[in-house]
Amino acid sequence: MNKEIVLVVGASSGIGKQAAIQLANDYTVIAIARRTAELDKLQEFGIIPEVFDVVKLDSIAEFVKSTAKEFGKIKSLVYCAGVQNVKPLRMLKIDEAKELFDVNYFGALFFAKAFSSKMVYAKNNPSITFISSIAGNKPEEGILNYSASKAAIDNLTKGLAKEIVSIRTNAIAPSFLKTNMTNQFNHIYTNEFIEKVEKDYPLGIGNTKNIANMVEFLISDKASYVTGEIIKVDGGASL
Repeated sequence: MNKEIVLVVGASSGIGKQAAIQLANDYTVIAIARRTAELDKLQEFGIIPEVFDVVKLDSIAEFVKSTAKEFGKIKSLVYCAGVQNVKPLRMLKIDEAKELFDVNYFGALFFAKAFSSKMVYAKNNPSITFISSIAGNKPEEGILNYSASKAAIDNLTKGLAKEIVSIRTNAIAPSFLKTNMTNQFNHIYTNEFIEKVEKDYPLGIGNTKNIANMVEFLISDKASYVTGEIIKVDGGASL
């Protein structure tokens, strides 16, 4: 029996990579990233690599449609693509702010739009899962643009659950995690910062598996009555 198909967008590293690997145990996973090299290691898990840059907003609809035509209708869309810039407002440039929203929000919006076509999504409990952040509800200085993009994802999640009722739509809001994305800012997320966060979070700093586990649940039949939710997986960080 053929496995159901799951599309994981932003699968090159971090949460997306871990989600793709775990989901590959039970589904046919199509992993999306913008560079071939980032996808090569995933093939050993039986994952199908597809190269696509999510900022090509005008091309998303045709890409998703052709993917469904080639591999079959898609059960679930998992949107993990995301970028972050850590800068005070006075140093934030327009192009940087726009690029971040293109990846974090507009890419998610137009992948969801493309997935909502009846020609694309499978009828058996289809779902969309976004990766948000607790920063969407708790903005901090230096990441205001990032926080705003995640707040937009939260709003989109709730809106889609109302507008496209045939597709369950949820988001996961992690707390701070050590990933390739946050590792780019070692001058900010120093060892002292990590130690403080580890102490401040009741369950300490989590890992990408914690988030991927929730992805697995949300696309499964066990979550068939869950939609429009922003689910915190944060080790108690937002308490």
